Amino acid sequence: MLVSANAGPELRRDVEAGCRPHPEFLKLEALFGVSLLDWSRLGFDEGGRSLGRSLRHVAAATRQLDRHDAVLSDGEHLGIPLALAMSARAQTTRHVMIGHQLLTRPKQPLFKLLKAHRRIDRVILHSRHHLEAAHERLGIPRNKLAFVPYGIDTDFWQPGGPSDENLVVSPGRDHRDFKTLAGACERLSCQVFVTLGSLHSAGAPALMPASWPSNFDHAFLDYSSLRTMYSRASVVVIPMMPVAFPAGVTSVLEGMAMGKAVVVSATEGLDGLIEDGETGITVPPGDSDRMRDAIAWLLQRPAERARLGANARQAATQKFGLQAYCSNLASLLEHPLGQIANQARPARS
Repeated sequence: MLVSANAGPELRRDVEAGCRPHPEFLKLEALFGVSLLDWSRLGFDEGGRSLGRSLRHVAAATRQLDRHDAVLSDGEHLGIPLALAMSARAQTTRHVMIGHQLLTRPKQPLFKLLKAHRRIDRVILHSRHHLEAAHERLGIPRNKLAFVPYGIDTDFWQPGGPSDENLVVSPGRDHRDFKTLAGACERLSCQVFVTLGSLHSAGAPALMPASWPSNFDHAFLDYSSLRTMYSRASVVVIPMMPVAFPAGVTSVLEGMAMGKAVVVSATEGLDGLIEDGETGITVPPGDSDRMRDAIAWLLQRPAERARLGANARQAATQKFGLQAYCSNLASLLEHPLGQIANQARPARS
């Protein structure tokens, strides 16, 4: 598996100590024997993703492919150049790629013209809408596309008890609509905490207000601090820009796993994640009035917050747990063209 992170001793110690959630790549390694080609094995220092780093990662991978039955790229930033390199070198190792945001303008010619998907046996997507768009707009055959619900570590993200604190928490940054959130909450008698950062997409776009209301605070939080902030929250709000891919899915699932009442913008990319009125409340993207009404209604009703939070926690553990997610990934590594199994046998990758 090509991993766009450092899976070295420090991360492993943090996971073991319970300081951060278990990432899917360590779970795949432990449960299914997947070998990791991560940044620590490439000698990369600390830092984020870059084109140069991705190309060096892919170059290292191509030299090792013949020793493995299958390879999993953890995003299209690696999967697309790897597929093109495999075509040029006539390498036939099975290739499965997770697709996060395939529909951007720079990526479209790589599928439409260069046919990068010819050396990708399966593209995994976390949104049914994203899957259909990838087929219709990029020409990727449906039999190469697989919908796999995203999964998180529900043991790390778990309820810390109900909160009576008059606090709204809005985590993440990727394609967030903070302008709508500010309009929704500026006249509410509550405190709002915004993390204003992303541990996965630090440079992701966001829609900002002209100025922050006086009842807003913001800071970047590490995993343990974010979990504490979730525990303090009465309501978790994920305000999204209207996008077709599942931006915000991690934050939504974290809030659900923490047993919180969540209010989420109903984007196409998040369609089906929340059952409106049962596991959370959805509002139209960009509608500050509807968002304000939902937040105010929940702040006044602790019993309803508890009901939604309990339902959300149950859905998170039953449908979006890390082990089920990794089992599906391993199943597709072993049988890229087969159906996703509920239980996957260990795969050598």
